[in-house]
Amino acid sequence: MKKVLIVAAAIALVVWIVSWFRTPDAVATSGAKAWPGGMESLGAVADRFPPLQANAASVKLAALANALPKNEAIDEFVRREIARGELTIGEPPALPEVSAIRDLLLREPIVWKRYDGIGNADTEAMRTVELTASRALVASALAKARAQNPAAWEELHAAWNVARSLDGHPQMMAQTAALTTARMINAVAWKMPLPAPAWIGELRERDSVRPLLESFQYQTADYWKDGARLFPTKWLAASVENDRRIAEELFNVTTCDVNARANELGTDLTSVWRRAFRYRAEREATANALRVREGKSIETTSRCSDGGWTFDGTTLRFSREIATAAPDKPMPLLLRVKS
Repeated sequence: MKKVLIVAAAIALVVWIVSWFRTPDAVATSGAKAWPGGMESLGAVADRFPPLQANAASVKLAALANALPKNEAIDEFVRREIARGELTIGEPPALPEVSAIRDLLLREPIVWKRYDGIGNADTEAMRTVELTASRALVASALAKARAQNPAAWEELHAAWNVARSLDGHPQMMAQTAALTTARMINAVAWKMPLPAPAWIGELRERDSVRPLLESFQYQTADYWKDGARLFPTKWLAASVENDRRIAEELFNVTTCDVNARANELGTDLTSVWRRAFRYRAEREATANALRVREGKSIETTSRCSDGGWTFDGTTLRFSREIATAAPDKPMPLLLRVKS
């Protein structure tokens, strides 16, 4: 009888502890709050991303990109030229032929299948294809620009098209790939032969913060949905609210030197936010460098409330440095545009 009472007491204690931690109402409330910028509640996130089927062009692109040889020398060449604040371009390594990839991307829109969830292997494969193709195209553009071949812009345009093919894919891994590609293109565009084509205006005006915020909400919604079903705790409710407040702060920030609070759900995204906001200054650097090369005056004002631009006749300079964390090697915010 005594053992039965002990077991019953133990069970009652476990039930009490679980009931204390389980707070389904608090979890539901945290998910019902609207996110900034009209993104609505976590429950409405899935409705923004209906099913999407792949087209033949995306299948062909994947085959072409996966056939490219892996070459660390190409990766290092691109990284080196991105980090070089000089107009001159160094000697490239042997580069693969990318004309088939370029022509496909300039001729046909790429539509990828849209997958649910945040850890899908197929989404990771899509990301790999996008980054492989774009890096090879940027390397080819640099080699052509070194030879003063205006066709270099076609390679960059193709890379821009493959980055835009990730529009509407809500996973953070897709949107960070798009950000990486956009920064690569922007970081070398100021070295391309003049004149700059009209499409470069799309790159200049397109900001990466909003799609990243939408991916952040999608990620939080995924954790919230599973947690609400399996174990709706006070910790989950607090973490969801923490993520929402981070999004509110980022939506309203005007500086480009950003140190966001860490999210509690999923991989720490603080370095992503730092790169995304620095990219605003990077786009201005390229736009001003091209203006100087075209014989025009620079735009001294900046979208960044914590900085501005100067040009002393040879060197274009942002008023502050914005460091990023390794392994990121961004374009410098000090560019030697003229001898």
